[in-house]
Amino acid sequence: MRNNEANVFVFVASIIIGILIAMNISFTRENKTTFLSSKQYQDAYAYRNELLNNLSNLNDQYIMYSNKLQKYENNAKDKNKIIGQINEEISANKKIIGFTELEGPGIKISMEDASTEFVEDPDEYKLKLIHNEDMIQVVNDLMNAGAEAISINGLRIVSSTGIYCNGAFLRINGIQVCAPFYINAIGNKDVLKSYMLADENHLRSLILRGIQVDIEETDAIKVPAYNGEIKNKFIKSINK
Repeated sequence: MRNNEANVFVFVASIIIGILIAMNISFTRENKTTFLSSKQYQDAYAYRNELLNNLSNLNDQYIMYSNKLQKYENNAKDKNKIIGQINEEISANKKIIGFTELEGPGIKISMEDASTEFVEDPDEYKLKLIHNEDMIQVVNDLMNAGAEAISINGLRIVSSTGIYCNGAFLRINGIQVCAPFYINAIGNKDVLKSYMLADENHLRSLILRGIQVDIEETDAIKVPAYNGEIKNKFIKSINK
């Protein structure tokens, strides 16, 4: 009987031990997949911090390069704007200086020497011809009347233009031209015509001398560009 009880005890104990061993094996396996050792945990934590630090650095770099790109784009826009303004200023200056062909309303003046067929007196003969002084005075009167652009026989009048007498010719911008002379002037056509025909201006005196003069108003007159070179040897900018 005692042997039977002992056998039952051993059997039950064996079952309990087997269950505990099985539970321990299962627990150990679960531990291997779920928990880390102290060193593994420290390594993983350090690796995590390294990844977070790298990610933060990458984000900082992204912000830095994004700001740089924005600056470059803004600079490009500013540069294009500045270039546009400079080109507009250059274009305006070219118009003023004379390097651009222009068109607008104005007047056309034609001038031709008077007939000298029966003139014997030298002084009277001289009065029948158009001289450089006459052309200079006519140009000055046009400027005083507000002419914005002037040409004579297709030659643009600019600040450096010289008008000289060369025998039967006038030399304008270094080129010889002869009568008849055709003057184009852009401006207020009514003002220009009335001013040029006023008694105190030189064109009226030319008419009285017998010079053949004709003035025509027009809404579309062309003045060519100056094709020479303007050289300034002595003028300098004042630095303030």
